[in-house]
Amino acid sequence: MEKNISRRSFLKGAAIGAAGLTIAGAGLSVSGARAEETIAWDEEYDVVVLGYGGAGANAAVAAYENGAKVLLAEKAPEGAEGGNTAVSGQFVMATDDPDGLYDYLTTLMGKFQNWDPEAVRAYCEGCAENYAWMTGPMGGDPAIISPKDHPTAGMEARNNDWKQAGSEGNLADPYKLGHNDYWYYNWAEFPEIPSSKHCLCLTATGTRFDRGYYNLCQNAVKARPIDVWFAAPGKKLITDAEGAVIGVIINKDGKDLKVKANGGVVLACGGFEHNQEMIASYLQMPYVHQQGGLYNDGDGIKMALGAGADLWHMSNSAGFTWTHKRPHLDAVSLFGGPNSGTGIYVGLGGDRFMNESAATRHGRIYIGGRWISTPMPLPAYLVQDADQLAAGKKLVSAFSDGYVDELKTGEVLMGETLEDLAEAIRNSEGGKDAPNFSTERFVAAVNAYNKRYDAGEDADYGRPFSTMVPVKKGPFYATKIGPTYFNTQGGPRKNKFGQVINTDGLPIEGLFEAGEMGSIFCDMYNGSGNLGETMVFGRIAGTNAAKRAKGEFKSEETPVTTWVGEVYAAGTTRPASALAAAAQNVTGSFKDGEYEGEGNGINGKIKVKVVIKDGKIENVEIVSHSETEGLGGVALPQYAAQTVEKQGLDIDVITGCTVSLDGYKEAVNDALGKAL
Repeated sequence: MEKNISRRSFLKGAAIGAAGLTIAGAGLSVSGARAEETIAWDEEYDVVVLGYGGAGANAAVAAYENGAKVLLAEKAPEGAEGGNTAVSGQFVMATDDPDGLYDYLTTLMGKFQNWDPEAVRAYCEGCAENYAWMTGPMGGDPAIISPKDHPTAGMEARNNDWKQAGSEGNLADPYKLGHNDYWYYNWAEFPEIPSSKHCLCLTATGTRFDRGYYNLCQNAVKARPIDVWFAAPGKKLITDAEGAVIGVIINKDGKDLKVKANGGVVLACGGFEHNQEMIASYLQMPYVHQQGGLYNDGDGIKMALGAGADLWHMSNSAGFTWTHKRPHLDAVSLFGGPNSGTGIYVGLGGDRFMNESAATRHGRIYIGGRWISTPMPLPAYLVQDADQLAAGKKLVSAFSDGYVDELKTGEVLMGETLEDLAEAIRNSEGGKDAPNFSTERFVAAVNAYNKRYDAGEDADYGRPFSTMVPVKKGPFYATKIGPTYFNTQGGPRKNKFGQVINTDGLPIEGLFEAGEMGSIFCDMYNGSGNLGETMVFGRIAGTNAAKRAKGEFKSEETPVTTWVGEVYAAGTTRPASALAAAAQNVTGSFKDGEYEGEGNGINGKIKVKVVIKDGKIENVEIVSHSETEGLGGVALPQYAAQTVEKQGLDIDVITGCTVSLDGYKEAVNDALGKAL
């Protein structure tokens, strides 16, 4: 494939779909006369993009490629831009098969039903286009992105996720290049799901954690006449009388400027990783230590709210994992966190509470048959003994030898005995962190762990013995650990066109979103997915905003799907579908035979067998049920007798057995439907 797809041609055609939705603070609304005639605009563009991370860069490039005059405004000062994209692993999700990726990602939704199939489908289809986009308009090198040899840079030499295209068991020509003479990256964090083989990743430099993808994004912007403003945060969206977004107020050089956006505003502002109040309100965490996104204050979310946006996935994040926050640093390092192999974790009450070496999948650990967010009683402490320190195993690799510096500042706590260490923990931070840290429970927890170590098995939490170390010899040391994550996932709801959705399920005209803000991920997450969203949704939002400026974009006119599961009927917690099935009273000409059906009773399934003879209901047998004996258990045979007597379901309810009746009717209707 050629490196450069003709510019302004890649996405020309019908408006592309993607999920998009964003939030904003109180907007400036204009009513009465035409807004264009009543507002003194300071600047005018076809498309205004807020946020210069990966999503904003892709949106700006896509808008330009579709003929738009583009402004890219960034809140951070020049040199600090990039958001979470700049500090991420730099892998961008792609796929060879949108249907396969859709199956994989929707499986990751687990029991959560708050997602939009069309938006997820648009994302998966967009991932199939990411290779062409990255090696085309974005300027990536195909020789690196689809290398002929196994990459050897950095961590890649020992990485088995790189696969030779066309080799036994591998995908054949996943990027549709017309040959198999290249390697592709298959990062499937949940390989037990068969369709995970279609979850592919692109890297701009052949390795990770090197800003490679973000540098590619920046270079693509710099190669085009796109206006970029730094230290210029968006403040408020400007809407017309119908609620359509027609511009935005941006603070530049200390002055609020009204910027007209003919095609729309694309919110690519990132999440709320830097907003402690939103973290506490939405993530149910008292605090989280950031790896990046130091300017991600949820501004875009608040702006979109002001324009009437709905929200989704606010409680989800790509985390949590354990870290140690050094007091003199703004952010934590992914690779410089606590070394669990040096000792054990204890919570603020003194107890050990988990397998310290548990494998995580972007902050999820396996408990009870599910991958759930790592449980974190905060604050928690990593505890080790003198032998581990003498062996050179530090709590945190960057600590000084012997913890000389850290003991002086209180970053490391020490006690000659376990009792002394418990006292030190209890008194740390002026006694505010763990005032109820129990000496008795702590000593018991350490002693119990040491017994497990001596026995060669962690029967309490299943920590592999090969990772266990004794905690026996004083002095003992502890350092505080806490949560970190890659990013938040919540934000405005979006549709397949990248439009922000209001509380009626309809798009807010002129408002688009891209990136991690309002992510499609509502539960489990696979690495590279959010950067995939920066490329897919950035491309879709930028393209559709540019087309809207030219009058070529047709907005979605029907409400989006906000829930894919069963909906409760009003006044009950029973599914509306079940009540409808119970009320439908199947009629018609029945074929003779025996037919089974089932419905939902008060304690479980009700199963019946209906016998049809000479076209009539001859008998209804209650095959099985879990109804309450003395109530539903007594009522069901009476309901069956009434059904035969009345040749239908116009039967009388027995007091206290309404739910049993509904479940019985549902089951009989299910059986009768098979007899037609």
